[in-house]
Amino acid sequence: MTAPLPDARAQSRIARHLSRLFRFERLGRFARRPAETVWRLVHRRAELMAELSALERGRREAEAAPSPELSLAVRELAGEVDRSRTYGETLAAGLGAELRARRGAGAASGLRGTGGRLLGSG
Repeated sequence: MTAPLPDARAQSRIARHLSRLFRFERLGRFARRPAETVWRLVHRRAELMAELSALERGRREAEAAPSPELSLAVRELAGEVDRSRTYGETLAAGLGAELRARRGAGAASGLRGTGGRLLGSG
């Protein structure tokens, strides 16, 4: 293998930026922002992922070794993505349960008429 490419520094910077964006979302900081701002941040995150993928593809094609800084940044990014995925799955499950409860799907709690409307409980 050859020495790391100069783009490794750019890759590290992008990976750290992505880690911050994933962490901010997981910590609920996107919830305090206007929807337009959140969509811009999500779009920016997608752009950064594409840029990081292109740089990584180039690094691999050049058979360049990843720098220690890049390796650390990518490990941190992978951890943030994993934690964010778990957070997202938990959030989706909670929203699904809330939606089912609002629609009346759940444990039988009384007599229901046509359309599932609750007529009475005992």
